[in-house]
Amino acid sequence: MHAELRKAILPEEASKLREFDVCVFGPDAFEEGYWRSLLESYWVILEGQIVGCTAFSPNTDFQEDLREDEENVFQEGTLYIETTGILPEHRGKGLGSCVKRWQLDYAKQNGFKRIVTNCRESNSTIISLNERHGFRVIRTTEAYYENPIEATVVMDISLG
Repeated sequence: MHAELRKAILPEEASKLREFDVCVFGPDAFEEGYWRSLLESYWVILEGQIVGCTAFSPNTDFQEDLREDEENVFQEGTLYIETTGILPEHRGKGLGSCVKRWQLDYAKQNGFKRIVTNCRESNSTIISLNERHGFRVIRTTEAYYENPIEATVVMDISLG
């Protein structure tokens, strides 16, 4: 399977990213204003159709689950995968692995030494996908998500 990843045009496509995110993640979807801030956002395109998206924060470590101010911190060389979303009807066909390989290649080509990401504890699909590509669980933080309340699983991979 070959998917094309095309950089989103921001801020123009922020509302479209938000709408797509709602289709994939429902109440966990990012607000449009947050999408405007994610300058490294990409559409996943298969046979001319948008079927997914992903976004990164360069030089950022995921720490908001540990900090009272709920902020992430600057960390040179770490790429935070903010989101990876595939429409439900396109899951289970190898597209997630294609996107994960692209994310790893992106990080290496851009000089990152580490990738960090997080997801709901119940999202066994992305946890398994990440593990198959070398990520490891570094912590679980209870009650991070709302609607419903659930833990977040934080994973990372060292790139060398």
